[in-house]
Amino acid sequence: MLYVLVCTFSDAEDWFCECPPLYTGRLCQLTSCERNPCSHGATCIPKSPLEAVCLCPYGRQGLLCDQTVNITRPRFSGSDEFGYTSFVAYSSIPSLSFFYEFKLKFTLADSSSAVKDNLMLFAGRKGQGNDGDDFLVLGLKSGRLVHRFNLGSGIATIVSDRLNHQINIHTVTFGRSKKTGWLKVDGQRNRTGLSPGPLVGLNVFNQLFVGGYNEYTPELLPLGSRFRHGFQGCIFDVHFRTRRDGKFQALGQPAGHPAFGRSVGQCGVTPCVHVKCRNGGTCVDSGSSVYCQCPFGWKGALCSETVSVCDVEHSPPPLCAHGSTCIPLPNGYTCQCPLGTAGVYCEKAVTISDPFFSANLSSWMSFPPMSIRHRTDLQVQFQPLSPDGILVYIAQHLSARAGDFFCLSLASGFVQLRYNLGDGTHILQSSEQVDLSGRTWLTVKAGRTGNRGFLSLDNKEVRENVTEGMATLDVATDVFVGGVSTLSFVSTDATEGDPVSFTGGLRELTLNDREFELTERGALSGANIGDWDGTACGYKTKVEIFGCNAQ
Repeated sequence: MLYVLVCTFSDAEDWFCECPPLYTGRLCQLTSCERNPCSHGATCIPKSPLEAVCLCPYGRQGLLCDQTVNITRPRFSGSDEFGYTSFVAYSSIPSLSFFYEFKLKFTLADSSSAVKDNLMLFAGRKGQGNDGDDFLVLGLKSGRLVHRFNLGSGIATIVSDRLNHQINIHTVTFGRSKKTGWLKVDGQRNRTGLSPGPLVGLNVFNQLFVGGYNEYTPELLPLGSRFRHGFQGCIFDVHFRTRRDGKFQALGQPAGHPAFGRSVGQCGVTPCVHVKCRNGGTCVDSGSSVYCQCPFGWKGALCSETVSVCDVEHSPPPLCAHGSTCIPLPNGYTCQCPLGTAGVYCEKAVTISDPFFSANLSSWMSFPPMSIRHRTDLQVQFQPLSPDGILVYIAQHLSARAGDFFCLSLASGFVQLRYNLGDGTHILQSSEQVDLSGRTWLTVKAGRTGNRGFLSLDNKEVRENVTEGMATLDVATDVFVGGVSTLSFVSTDATEGDPVSFTGGLRELTLNDREFELTERGALSGANIGDWDGTACGYKTKVEIFGCNAQ
């Protein structure tokens, strides 16, 4: 079968491919992880039709990214066998136009490939369409450090002497003042270079990446900034200033805090100490992401299975009921239940009146797309049992590069509304934390008219006064309730922490005067949904001898 890839232009992200079913990746080059076991928004990469590798977000590690890791000195693993680099992204740095100076320290991995062709730091535009090709980049090439920048009229290149491998911790200072750039490495003499052409200003407003980049292929970066692999080793103590007389400061907002990242570990620590591959398998350490490379004839997360536990030929065969989805785990499997079923093996029929969601089961429901372009008016009642979780999520694209989005969620017990109209994320938060006992129905009203948002929890209101900027919300995905079908496809700006499903009960959901039927009949799709109170009647019905009648 021949599939046609659709190239979509986005307001902020230039372009990406809208992939056909069963495919994912920047170029739709990978089969998708329909049976996704990865947690906390990790990137799921198919290792085989039934087995996946989880590329962990920043601060997470392990086979399923279910363990936390404290990172004080980030460790990068270069490019993995799937073509992805480990990286840390920081918020954009204002005022880079006429002067910047960075200083950092790094150590190299014990590998000859660590100094061949490796990206260390990048900030720049994509170089496609009208986006321009301004950039600054630091990398390693054939054992030398390279500092390049492009102000729009040509590339300046400054190259160091070869690194002294007797030095364990290397120090680097590099920068630029208008057309003149410089690079100083360890005890080497300072080297300078001049930008060609008449331009003197650097127009870069994108995030700054350290250790690698979030694109799948280096060819998607501007010409001159491309390195074949990500960095292998540790990069730390990164500081910058944007004035010659200014003080150096740490990256991020707040200082020292990354925006997001992938497959980044702690320097000197390997997650392989927690993973014991069996039957001759080899543990592959990819920063914080880890998996077993199995010898021929063995499969499974720990190379402990000759065939996947979800294969029908496995002995014993999986017990998931017909219509459910078997998902392999490091120690067995779990069954993902379609709407109307529940139980360990999805063997029980369940009638949903008021749905129950569980973050541990990655629950979610979805409803057909609807227009909320000029006005968004949402109301829902809920009884939470956990301080974090998505209540409602809608976006322009079901992808981490979501474009416009609208997200109502719990964050550390507070109700939080986040929406993006194409010019930045608006955030409103309740003044009080919610009751997590599961005994009280809470009512939240949230939305926006144009770019002005509002949020109220049990009639305690928060309003945002915005007078400038974009005023329309363009969305096209299903309306997701209680979670999202693939949590790694939630925008990185839509939740305060890692995206997780809601835990608790929901009822009386209306959006722009449309009331949603939160049942197995009313929903378009969903997974792992129970019934909140165990009764056949919902909040708008009363129990009578012959069944449920509307009140």
